[in-house]
Amino acid sequence: MNEEVQSISGRYELVEEGMAEVFGETILYVVGNAIVDSSCCGVGGCRYAIVPGYVRAYKSRKNDRGLWISDVEPIINGKTRQEIIRFLEEKELVSQVQFL
Repeated sequence: MNEEVQSISGRYELVEEGMAEVFGETILYVVGNAIVDSSCCGVGGCRYAIVPGYVRAYKSRKNDRGLWISDVEPIINGKTRQEIIRFLEEKELVSQVQFL
């Protein structure tokens, strides 16, 4: 979180983590910003969200680098995914939503 990652054509950064209730389940998501500003074919950017899944255990343990790990269950239901996309587009003003 809040650590800019550089690439050949730009950069991205995860800026916020959130949880929300959807159809009686708690989902975990992160929001990021991507900027393309050093590409040969133009510039641009977007705000996006990544949804790991339903929260089963939030920050239940740490990895070997001391970072928190949450247990999540992937979201595979198409109707649920569409509802989450609509929710995140409105609440977080993202232009794309990806599911893990």
